[in-house]
Parts: sequence; structure tokens; C-alpha cells
Amino acid sequence: MTDSRVRDALASVSEDYYTRAEDGGLIRQSSSVEAITAMLERLDVSPGMRVLEIGTGSGFSGALLGELVGESGSVVSMDVVPALVERAKGLHSRRGADNIRVVTGDGVAGMPEQAPYDRLVAWAAGDRLHRTWADQCVTDAVLVVPITLAAVLRANAIVRARRTREGGLEADRLWSGGYVEMYPEELTQWLVPPRGVQAQATDAEGNPWWISGTWIDEGDRHVAQRLVETLASEARVEGELLASGESCEDFRTYLYATASAGLSMIGLGARGWAPGHATAESAAVVLGDGGLLTAGGPESALELKRRAEEWRSSGRPGAGSLIPTLEEVRDGWFVRSRGMRSSVAEA
Repeated sequence: MTDSRVRDALASVSEDYYTRAEDGGLIRQSSSVEAITAMLERLDVSPGMRVLEIGTGSGFSGALLGELVGESGSVVSMDVVPALVERAKGLHSRRGADNIRVVTGDGVAGMPEQAPYDRLVAWAAGDRLHRTWADQCVTDAVLVVPITLAAVLRANAIVRARRTREGGLEADRLWSGGYVEMYPEELTQWLVPPRGVQAQATDAEGNPWWISGTWIDEGDRHVAQRLVETLASEARVEGELLASGESCEDFRTYLYATASAGLSMIGLGARGWAPGHATAESAAVVLGDGGLLTAGGPESALELKRRAEEWRSSGRPGAGSLIPTLEEVRDGWFVRSRGMRSSVAEA
């Protein structure tokens, strides 16, 4: 059930006003109402709070945040795309939403001039929680951020973290889901990540195939290239990996969290991308409908089937069953999962 405060905010702000261009088309940088609602409920915003939003997009989510913090609160919204910033400024101004400030800048750096913040929300996925964010938040501030759970591209989940008295962060909850990469420049396409791809090829229709894998190091780049070329020309769907009613989203998050050897994210041309397992001679991924796509030898398909049975034996855990842990690095914290809860209360 939608939180009453978020429900009231949704009733006060026109989605079309923000997400539709002058020609009636949808602004590309728009998230679904369902996704925005879920993120804002997790963020738990109250009147009078100061919120940092990373990723202005259409301006719709910022407008909802403005309603949630009220006249006594404030929102700072950042985006790397100047045109989106100027558009959102104009839309907010015409609505009289003067508690929202929209600025051009890299969200990784935050906006220290307007700190401290009680809440931070991001609409783009990074590989870590940045120390700059913790530094700009008050004690007990809540951060809700899309994040990678493993050392492969787009192995995304959503984490909720809180700022500690000591100035660090502690994570308490994970959800399935993800957004486009956090990047300091405007992204003009989404099929291929802007950085970190370890090998890439095109199929007969000119669509891009790529791979990011935990098993690939500099010496294996030529092996990965050969594998991607095989995928682009020979990939085939071999029935169902998951049964009807089993959650592909939960299984994928389980793969990210357990991060076994061979974990890979593979770009599938016009199909988008999907996670799975790969070796020098084989690859297999779980498609969004639970299907199994393979190329090369049988090893990776067999390993993915083994992981599916392991997941079933563990009770088919999803993101909410996983316990997030933070691994401190020089400029922030990686988010990983190293265990499962005995029971999960939905939040």
C-alpha cells in the first residue's frame, strides 16, 4: 500500500506536466511512477527535511520531493545534462515550487554548498556509495541509491543506508532494481555501458553484444572477444531455466550477491543485457522471462542450472532476504551481500 504522504504528493503533481515533451512524447530520462513511488517510500521524507536528489531527469521526482518536504524544507536536484536542468527549473518555477533548486553538476561530488542533508536519493547506479555523500549528510540521514552488488557491470540492486555518528554509513536493506549508470557526461544510448566493457562485437543486424565478467583479466581479453563474437553469431534459446511463478528478478539478484567464479553480464544485441555465467568456451544467461540463452559449449548452461537448484534449495531468496554489507575503500564503500536473513519483513 502506498504511503499516505507519497500518495498525497502524487495527487498534487501532474506526471504529464513533467514527463511529456512539447510534442507529447515521453522524456527519455523518465522513470515509471511505480519505481519512483517505491524509492520515495523507502526514503521516508518528512516535512522540513533537506534532500539531495542525484539525477533530475524529467523533474517529476524532484517535484514530488518538494511536496514531501513542504515549505519548511528544501530539495537540491543535480544532473549532468544542462538541458534537463534548465527544463526542470522552468517547470518548477511555473508551478511556484520555489523550495526546489536545480543545478548542473556531477552527483558523485554532491552539493556541499547546500549541505547538510537529511535524505539523499539517486536515480543512477554507481559502483559504490561515495564518501562525499556521507560527509554531506547529518547523523541518521537515510540514503536510497541504486548500486552494483558485484564486480560486473549492471549487476544492480537498490540499497538503503544510514549515516552513523562516526561519519560512516551502515546499510540495512536491499531491493531488486536498477537504473542507468552514473556518469559525469550525458548518455546518448543505453545498450552498451559507457565504460568497463571487456569485449564487444556486433551481430548481423548491427546490434552490439558485449561482456563484463569476474573471470576476465587483461590477459583474457582476446578470449573474451572470441566468446562475444560467438555469442553474436550463434546464441540460441534453450528452453526455460526458471519455472512458471519463479521470480527472475530474485534469481538474478541472488547471482549478483553470491558472485561465484564465472559471473558475467552479457549484452544481447537488441534484447538488452542479462546476467549469467561464462568461461573461455561457453556462455549462458537467464533472460527476463526465465528462458536460458546459451552459446559455445555446455559448461556455463550446466553451471547456471546448478545455481538455480542451489537458489531453490535456499528458499528462492530475493533481495529482501539478503543482508547488505559495506566494504570500505578509499573514497567510499562497495555494497556486497554475504548472508541471508532468517525472515524478512517487507519494507
